[in-house]
Amino acid sequence: MATASNQSDWKKTLLLTSLPRWDDLPDIDIYMDQLVTLVERYTATLRVDSGDTKIITPSMVNNYVKLKLIPAPQKKKYCRTQLARLIVITILKQVFDIPSIKAGIEFQVSLSDSKTAYNYFCEHIEQTIHFFIGSRDEEIQLEDLRSDFTPIQMACTTLVAKLITEKELQALLQQKTDDGERSS
Repeated sequence: MATASNQSDWKKTLLLTSLPRWDDLPDIDIYMDQLVTLVERYTATLRVDSGDTKIITPSMVNNYVKLKLIPAPQKKKYCRTQLARLIVITILKQVFDIPSIKAGIEFQVSLSDSKTAYNYFCEHIEQTIHFFIGSRDEEIQLEDLRSDFTPIQMACTTLVAKLITEKELQALLQQKTDDGERSS
């Protein structure tokens, strides 16, 4: 049954998701094309829609600069802070509107710093994935809600729930199609 295999494959891929931590991001400034390539690579497994549309484009980056979601580049180069913010924005725009994302980023950074907020986001996305689809043998527990990080925790839960829902629905629809073709 191909559908069960496909369902198992996306779950395995999702469980292997590992976002780069702050210190793993390039510590040298990069150009737009490099920025877009890295964001696409880092966020590929967290795409809700697996269609042909680009999840990030240079035009989107320019719009995020205009909207002050990320600081403007210096001499056409982007730093680690901008890359980290773009990773978060690219992931979260699948479930939240841009003003909500902007408010969330500003809130988190005001409570800690960009590095701490970004690393916590990465850790919590991965914990949430394992919590929902990990092996039942694993002792995965989501951290207790912390008032200073509640927006990150809830955003990660929302994203992972939508991602799993979409993948499961695709698998069920494919199975129904396959079953219909077999009975014809």
